[in-house]
Amino acid sequence: MLSDDTIVAISSAVGPAARMIVRMSGPAAFGIISTFAQGLPKPAAGSATHLSLQLNDLSFPATLYCFRAPYSVTGEDVIEIHLPGNPLLARMVLNAAIAAGARSAEPGEFTSRSYFNGRLDLSAAEGVSAVIAAQNQRELDAARKLLAGELSRRLRPTMDLLAQTLALIETGIDFAGEEITVLDRQQTNSRIDQIDAELKKLLSESSRFETLSHEPRIVLVGRPNAGKSTLLNALAGIDRAIVSPSAGTTRDALSAPMILRRGIVTVMDIAGMEEIQSPDELSQQMHAASLRAVEAADVIVFVREVGDHRPEIPLPVQPHLRVRSKVDISNQPSPDLCVSAHTGEGMQILRDRLDELAFGPTSAGSSLALNARHIHCIEEARAALHRGGSNIEAELIALELREALDALGEILGAITPDDVLGRIFSKFCIGK
Repeated sequence: MLSDDTIVAISSAVGPAARMIVRMSGPAAFGIISTFAQGLPKPAAGSATHLSLQLNDLSFPATLYCFRAPYSVTGEDVIEIHLPGNPLLARMVLNAAIAAGARSAEPGEFTSRSYFNGRLDLSAAEGVSAVIAAQNQRELDAARKLLAGELSRRLRPTMDLLAQTLALIETGIDFAGEEITVLDRQQTNSRIDQIDAELKKLLSESSRFETLSHEPRIVLVGRPNAGKSTLLNALAGIDRAIVSPSAGTTRDALSAPMILRRGIVTVMDIAGMEEIQSPDELSQQMHAASLRAVEAADVIVFVREVGDHRPEIPLPVQPHLRVRSKVDISNQPSPDLCVSAHTGEGMQILRDRLDELAFGPTSAGSSLALNARHIHCIEEARAALHRGGSNIEAELIALELREALDALGEILGAITPDDVLGRIFSKFCIGK
């Protein structure tokens, strides 16, 4: 579905040299560039041409990258104009292209053209949006997998088996008057069970984009004067908590953002945990607030001084990591991780351990992530498969398998209502 107009947008600033990119896509792209790039030789597909542009009495260097339909990213003629990192120059080129007949691209229009021209399936197009919106390394890794077509690669064999099964059942219906058994009941149920098992496996092995955007919460727990506040300040890089040699300085939960290698987490210092010695209401409220913070934590770090040999405080859940603080004061051996917030000893090891606890093992690799639309479609398909497996009549089984195939087809865009497409592409930024 080639478009009859040409769109243009300032796409992005990339690389260490912060070069600006003006991108055009459409049938008139090569004609438009020739109107303000005088002397430009006929661009060859996949070529890079270095030249000097002159606009508004200003001359500046540019590099043109040309891609011919149907092998470009949008399936149309595409030109990318790479410019020095000055937004004013990019705006001048954009205005010149519009004056020569192009129009400003709508949000997501480049990617929607890629989809409609068969260069991307719908799940990969959503991967572009996910890459743009990624807030941490986990989201970015998962979005890249979606963009690379990983969901399509996982779904295609299952959809092929489903389509083949449906075709065999419909063939059996067409030859119902003949003594031909195309697919008996046992074979049909076996295929349905296999397809359902593959979809169930896909759901269980995939993350949810909604959970990837969750900011992990790390809670420092321990007795009063264990060094938690000093550790919080050191991890956050700011003096968020008041530090005092007097026990019980922290009387309420304090939190601060901490930047780890793969994303941002919230680290929280709570009031010292111990048995309530005083029955007064304030002590009880402090203890209750600390317990709530521990129960809601994603990662619990139990902190105590190197020389503290008392039994651990009973907690509602087991800590994920045990840390010995103030190793600069006492150097007693310990099986736990020993750190000093003052000298920095062990702090990088602590940050690495927290990164692994918050975001998973570094060797695990990035998982495929599904959004709410993908999950809804897969669950609809599984429901249709279950209904088909419980039916006896071949016509009803075929009807349910068609429903399942249509639901999975919506994920890749094979069968997608226009209103769904509009909602997806409207979330993109200009130039994507």
